[in-house]
Amino acid sequence: MEKQATEDLATFLKRQKSGLLVDVLLELASQYDGVNERLARLKLMDRPDKMAAGFRKTLSAWRRSKKFYAYRESPAFGQELELWLTQVKSELLPKDPPAALALFELFIESDASWFERADDSDGCVGDAVRSACVHWLQAARRCESPADEWPERLVVLYCGDEYGAREPLLRRAELLLDEAGLRLLVAKFEQELAGALASDAAVNSRASLPSGVYRLSGALSLLSEALHDPEVLVRSVCSYSPKPNGLQKESFVAAYLKADRPEEALPWLQDSWEQFEGRRQSLLSDTLARLGRGQESAELRKKLFEKSLAVYDYQRWLELLPVADHSQAHEHARQLALVCSDPCVAAQLLLALDEVQDAEAKLIGSANLVDGRHYGALPAMAEALLVHHCLRGASVLYRALLNSILERANSPAYGHAARYWWKLKEIDAGCETLAPLVSHAEYEAGVRAKNSRKVGFWARVNAPGERLSAAFGAGRMNTDSE
Repeated sequence: MEKQATEDLATFLKRQKSGLLVDVLLELASQYDGVNERLARLKLMDRPDKMAAGFRKTLSAWRRSKKFYAYRESPAFGQELELWLTQVKSELLPKDPPAALALFELFIESDASWFERADDSDGCVGDAVRSACVHWLQAARRCESPADEWPERLVVLYCGDEYGAREPLLRRAELLLDEAGLRLLVAKFEQELAGALASDAAVNSRASLPSGVYRLSGALSLLSEALHDPEVLVRSVCSYSPKPNGLQKESFVAAYLKADRPEEALPWLQDSWEQFEGRRQSLLSDTLARLGRGQESAELRKKLFEKSLAVYDYQRWLELLPVADHSQAHEHARQLALVCSDPCVAAQLLLALDEVQDAEAKLIGSANLVDGRHYGALPAMAEALLVHHCLRGASVLYRALLNSILERANSPAYGHAARYWWKLKEIDAGCETLAPLVSHAEYEAGVRAKNSRKVGFWARVNAPGERLSAAFGAGRMNTDSE
């Protein structure tokens, strides 16, 4: 008998009687403010003026508020702002585009209220402002105002940016303006840039250009993206930097490649970029590949990999090789890893090559050279070794991580150190011998002797939760190895 397809929620709801759905909505409205507010706005679908007033009231309350959102609170605040924007877009914009546009504009102009009242380290508040800029462009396009008024309104709103979050107004300006309108904006900013460069300050000291030069150049860079025309970017930068540096050339090349014009990127890749030479060679390889010069591109990728021994560079090199050459490349990478002086780099590459035993041997043979400050990579490497029951190699990494934290007395990381402590105990319990490494008992005695006064660490070691966390990881290790 053929299995019936699972019914989606929308189909299920459409089959229900209206009275039942009303009862469910009333129940939810009594329990959840958000549902109640949504139903209240639903009642105003034929009164967009009233709906807009409700949205404006919420916005005004936020602007008047003095509440500060700390680091852990700001993401929720950003999500609240995003939800408001989404509601205006989905509920008001279809009914009254000018009213929605006015709300989006007020939201953008109020960005100081959002940024000054939140620790936006995660960028959630900034993302909300950027979303508002896109909503503004889309709403403006649906309004019946004369087309020639939009460029000026757009520029005024963009130029009021003090926090760097209004960039989408120009970067996504094609949502509102056609190519002719965008070209007019480019001409306006280029004229202002020429005027700024002709000022006394710019003439007297090219080493200290007026700040307005960089602001105008930034605007032209954004319009270059909207037009998909790298020439706008190149002209603006070269107007004040006739001999572009490596980072500026990198931006040119990236723009040409994004516009699928690799042949025009090539001239900017001919000379050395000095301290950014690695980036130049990487982009040159990409450009040559785009131009169908695969063999030259592969040779460059090979050299970049041989210099870094990074997994990413190896994978990029492999992508350019015929499948028949993969085994030879694999063995070449393995041999380079075996003689590499950095055991962490070598082990990471060997693990990517699925040469697990070699990776463990490299770590054991150079245990004293493992730098525990590489905490971004070592825990994942240790877990990979545990999956293959390479307990000694994992011990090397956990010891290095633990030693590094204690040597630096990095108290905020003592929780991690405690988990590494218990990981090492669990590994020792499941391993007959750690030789040629020193035994766990000897290692533990050394740690206790050196760090007896680090009471914060020992308190974390003795916390039941730390042992349970490590035990869970070790349990998974044992299961995988069986």
